[in-house]
Amino acid sequence: FANSELTYEKKHEFNVGVEFGFLRNRLNLVADFYWRDNFDLMGYVQTQVSGQKYANVASMRSHGIEATISSQNIRNNDWQWNTDLTFAYNKTTITDLLTQARVIDLVQPSGYTRVGYPHRALFSIPFMGLNDEGIPTIMNEYGEVTTTDINFQEYEKLDFMKYEGPTEPTITGGLNNMLRWKNWRLNVFITYSFGNVIRLDPVFSSTYNDLDSMPREFNNRWTIPGDEKITDVPVIASRIQNRTNTELAFAYNAYNYSTARIARGDFIRMKEISLGYDFPRKVTDALHLGTLSLKVQATNLFLLYADKKLNGQDPEFVNSGGVATPMPKQFTFTVRLGM
Repeated sequence: FANSELTYEKKHEFNVGVEFGFLRNRLNLVADFYWRDNFDLMGYVQTQVSGQKYANVASMRSHGIEATISSQNIRNNDWQWNTDLTFAYNKTTITDLLTQARVIDLVQPSGYTRVGYPHRALFSIPFMGLNDEGIPTIMNEYGEVTTTDINFQEYEKLDFMKYEGPTEPTITGGLNNMLRWKNWRLNVFITYSFGNVIRLDPVFSSTYNDLDSMPREFNNRWTIPGDEKITDVPVIASRIQNRTNTELAFAYNAYNYSTARIARGDFIRMKEISLGYDFPRKVTDALHLGTLSLKVQATNLFLLYADKKLNGQDPEFVNSGGVATPMPKQFTFTVRLGM
């Protein structure tokens, strides 16, 4: 639908930057501080007829800092060791919003916008434990503990939901070390991210088939009466339970989007390790080459730290559907020839 009042997104920004050099520039610091007021932000708005259209629907305030510390730890003819540490902090707050959210919008793994909360805030349905049959119970919009009486399309009574945090990290950065000895070069790069939350994969259902993949959590599921006191992983519902309660799917769907299915998104990752060698001039001259170098590189090797509740789920991966896949480990061997 057309919107003649649609205009450009705008912002007011104030930025201050500083740069310092110490010890004859062997230690350097670069930092930027910023404050931003974004307004006339575009998004979809529901029309009175069936459909949506683009409109200027939101305003957002943000502030943060970006800093880099670089040092030359060792510097001589044979040895060189350089270190770079990057750090970024960003906080956002939605100050105005014309659109209206529903329960199903606020629980999405990508997060949703709501006035007074960060951009892409994540909310959860309160999980109230398992009943004596291993079925998950939740609190609905009326404050009642139930298994199936939950309205995912509710848009007025939303205060019963729990705010978990932003889905976008507030702190990001990396640590890079480059070590050179004569013709050898070793590079080690570590990245880190803190301050966000993750919705665990919605793998629980009232029914399963042979095509379903069950994660590690199923090892700790409810199996006998009394297990509801020691676990929050629901039972694999039997056919009798599904026939007795035809709305059992609501209980498991609500569980997938409940407070029980939240993990911290904090992580430290070994992002890259590479080892290179530049052949000396006498070798390249003998081969009638200008330059010759070899490099072995490994990327996305492993996580040094992550929330145990992830149970192997990648904290950087957002399952957006389609052909979305987690970041794979990559190993690369490179030969460079210069004539």
